[in-house]
Amino acid sequence: MAWGKGGSLRSCDALLKRVEDNDPLLSELVILPMKTFGPSDVERLSRAIASGSNTHLHSVSASGHDLPPKSLKRFALALSAQAIKMLRISDEEKTSGITSVAIGSKDTGDEGVVAFCEGLQATKGGLLQSLDFGWKNLGKDGMQAIGKTFGASRCVTYIDLSRNAIGSEGITCMANAIKEKSKGCSLGFPSLEKIILSECNISSSGVHSLSEIIFGEGSNRCESIHLAIGSNPIEAEGCGALSKLCSIPGRGSMISHLQLSQCSIGDEGVKLLSSAAMSNSCTWLTFLDLSDNSITKDGAETFAKSLTKSWPDLVELKLAQNELGAEGVTSVMEALVTSGDAIIDGPAEKKNSTLQNLDLSCTNCGINGAKSTLLSGALTTLRLFDNRLGSVGFNALSPLLEGGHPTIENLDLGGNSAGEEAVVSLLNSIADRREEGPESKLSVLEIGGNKFGDNALEALNELKRVKPLLDVAHDKPVREAEE
Repeated sequence: MAWGKGGSLRSCDALLKRVEDNDPLLSELVILPMKTFGPSDVERLSRAIASGSNTHLHSVSASGHDLPPKSLKRFALALSAQAIKMLRISDEEKTSGITSVAIGSKDTGDEGVVAFCEGLQATKGGLLQSLDFGWKNLGKDGMQAIGKTFGASRCVTYIDLSRNAIGSEGITCMANAIKEKSKGCSLGFPSLEKIILSECNISSSGVHSLSEIIFGEGSNRCESIHLAIGSNPIEAEGCGALSKLCSIPGRGSMISHLQLSQCSIGDEGVKLLSSAAMSNSCTWLTFLDLSDNSITKDGAETFAKSLTKSWPDLVELKLAQNELGAEGVTSVMEALVTSGDAIIDGPAEKKNSTLQNLDLSCTNCGINGAKSTLLSGALTTLRLFDNRLGSVGFNALSPLLEGGHPTIENLDLGGNSAGEEAVVSLLNSIADRREEGPESKLSVLEIGGNKFGDNALEALNELKRVKPLLDVAHDKPVREAEE
């Protein structure tokens, strides 16, 4: 990899010469924004790519550089020329060519994206597998061009469209372009593995259009997709369209990772997702982020009912920054296997045993909610950051952490404003040697944002002596005289 920094006058000359010389050590070209990269540099890079003289370069990243549409089209035409050359040579001689591109700036706009797409239309996107159009000031015309050029590509696996105010209209324009180009078939990007649409001002109608692109005319997409659609006003109504992608009869979920934070879905949105899951299990969905969605204990209780059997492959769940309260958190934990359950033929048969990572930061879980989480029999990562547990909370949790924990490997208790005495009690409890019982799996403990002084440092040193492999993240010790 070459980063393109340093050098006199911030010139790209040395980097471009390496491309022209087909440097075998240069497979990823990264031209940072502090470098000078203008139309003449693009022309030089394009000539090297189009000529076929370079066979080692696979990735070009030149984000942050304001380039005119003419230069973007020239670069795209070079990528098309390279793709055509690849089709004409034998398999033994073939190299992968340029498969990943990130180019342009926040001022690229529709005109620049349309020009880039025009240069690749003849080859249906060329060899490109990874497209980064994030923060390019895209609108509906740019989205239409992307759909028309890349919608039928069997190479594209990754698309970043984040931080563009495309709105639902932009998604609809892309969907319509795909359908028009493929003569009625709405399935877009057939090899897609991940699409990022965070901060795009997409509402529920845009989610419906997006579901058409992903689902097509039927559940004929082979691979599941990572969908990042956080920070969009999709609200509860948008969850109806998402549920059709996550709860397909006879298929399960077409989505493997669903990032849905800050989407204003509320309890009603959670209920729609949960109801669909209970009708048709969300098989294959492994990651679900519902953070910061104004979910209360009512939504948590509904979700918990579906969690027992309807999310059989869910490994990671994020519910952070929702006011779940002790009741909401406890209801979720009651749906999970506890350390006292018999996994084979006991009550665990009716509980979820696949969930491993749970984020309950800023959920106002209360002491009882926090205690319920430590009874887990399957979680390996638990985050209880900023739940205002205080010293009373730490003292209540300490007995449950005697000697460590049988399953939890990473435990975050940071930001809970516990006093030093309570911190010492917690550390001493973890340091206690168990004569009986399972071996502790705890390997990372985060306690920053709680009072940490000389007494806590002394307790930590003793803990390290007993458990030298345990990594503890804490604040810098504060002496009483420094307070």
